[in-house]
Amino acid sequence: MDRERPATRAAESGVAGDARVAGPAPKPPVINTPGPPPKPPVVDTPGPPPPRTPAEPPAGFLAPDEAERLRKRWHEVQSGFVDDPDGAVRRADELASDAVDALGHAIAAHRRTLSEDGAADRERPDTERLRQALRGYRDLLNRVIDA
Repeated sequence: MDRERPATRAAESGVAGDARVAGPAPKPPVINTPGPPPKPPVVDTPGPPPPRTPAEPPAGFLAPDEAERLRKRWHEVQSGFVDDPDGAVRRADELASDAVDALGHAIAAHRRTLSEDGAADRERPDTERLRQALRGYRDLLNRVIDA
């Protein structure tokens, strides 16, 4: 019983696997890429970009001072974790609740602004104003969905 198993011989020779059974390992494919992929063409819309309507809020729903207040509270919650983990988690829950409430109020206020603008547009229908109002609703919904 002096026969060695093929896997043992392959391991001793430094070759992975048994080339007699599986054959040589396949070589990775060569991909001929001359450079970076082409950039998609820029689509120009005729005319200047549409003006910002007063109903359009800044990038975030929360006012900058409200957002900063929430961030400061979060920093305080994190800092207190080492000394009082249970209390920190309770304060984090309260902060999350306050943040959700503030966000809900901000979104509702923005929607009311859109609704009021839309009411004015319905009194004197102007297709461009109605288009801008519809864009405002689309942007609101996209931001809520993406949040």
